[in-house]
Amino acid sequence: MGDGVTVLGFEGPEKRLEIDFKRNNDNPLGLRAFSKDQWQEMLNDAKCTIISTKHNEHFDSFVLSESSLFVWPFKMMLKTCGTTTLLKVIPKLLEMATSCQLSVELVMFSRKNFLFPQVQVYPHTDWSLEVNYLDQHFEGGQSYVLGPMSKHHWFLYLADYSSTGMAGEKTKETTLELMMHNLDPSAAIEFYRKEGVEDQDKFPGVAELVPGQETDEFNFTPCGYSMNGLRDDVYSTIHVTPEPHCSYASFETNWAPRHLPATKEMLSRVFQLFKPGTVTLAYFAENVTNSHPGDHHQQQPQAWDEMPGYQVMHRTVSQLGNNREITVCYLESDAFIAKKSKRVRSNTNKMLSPVSSVDLPVSSSFPSAATAVIVPRCAPLNAAEALASPLLSLVPQDSNF
Repeated sequence: MGDGVTVLGFEGPEKRLEIDFKRNNDNPLGLRAFSKDQWQEMLNDAKCTIISTKHNEHFDSFVLSESSLFVWPFKMMLKTCGTTTLLKVIPKLLEMATSCQLSVELVMFSRKNFLFPQVQVYPHTDWSLEVNYLDQHFEGGQSYVLGPMSKHHWFLYLADYSSTGMAGEKTKETTLELMMHNLDPSAAIEFYRKEGVEDQDKFPGVAELVPGQETDEFNFTPCGYSMNGLRDDVYSTIHVTPEPHCSYASFETNWAPRHLPATKEMLSRVFQLFKPGTVTLAYFAENVTNSHPGDHHQQQPQAWDEMPGYQVMHRTVSQLGNNREITVCYLESDAFIAKKSKRVRSNTNKMLSPVSSVDLPVSSSFPSAATAVIVPRCAPLNAAEALASPLLSLVPQDSNF
């Protein structure tokens, strides 16, 4: 690949949609009354496919070709990665909910800034278009951007139709979401499928992240991995894109350990498993009773504040109303910070060298109208080739990712 060619990769960071519905005691099954085929019909609009299912007493879990779907009687959460058109499921979903006599109580749509926004498909080509699309279906929604626009940031759309104070009357719900880039090659290589590994073989250490959970795991060919976990009313989900030019892993759960050390231990295990260079963490909490945003964060330490080997580079806390609060943090590993500093020094030395000796990197010679080459979901590399891939030099990740 020469000048004028920009290599793109798979878009790991997911789009996430959660819709809560008001409880209908006359229809206790709610959304769980729908069959797998009916959910697949809805997912066709997002351009993704169900590849595995699991159920327990509380909810249904679906591993998808691009991430995950979870269904409770009165709530649905859908995550899709790549160039899927997640928001296009909304008309069909609302039609299904209406047939169950369910009315919307809360809408949350969120995503991190994309690695490759230029290859997204409407309505996901721009945040303003996504907000406009949501506004066509939900009145009074609010749009938020948390984090610096020039670096890692996180978008949120919230439409809340619950009664004032209702969140405080329910059992506190929390969601912890980790979006991890720049995986260490020693960790990423483990998610290239090895000879003899079956589609649904278990990945060591994953089930233990949430004690007692049952996992539904899928190993993609030649690389990539997804997992949904179930334990009573607790869920967790993991998705991994290990390709070196766009390495990414996500972890999400609604499990909220009662003690700080348990939360720190869970985060530590996740970090040890994936060894990310950079992490965007989003923590959503209900039943927050403080009168000022972030009060409880100031009064007690959070698990992510002092993770060994990582530094919190910035933090944004926002109170969303009805006793709901969101915290978004961006962390970098000590190793990533050291590598970034070394690269800055190297670039500075090149700038001070005679022009004739400057060896421009491939990415700096791209014309503005460069041709885009989209790398498939899993690039046709074996494990050894992945570590030595020239794509590492074609797509810089250090500035924003």
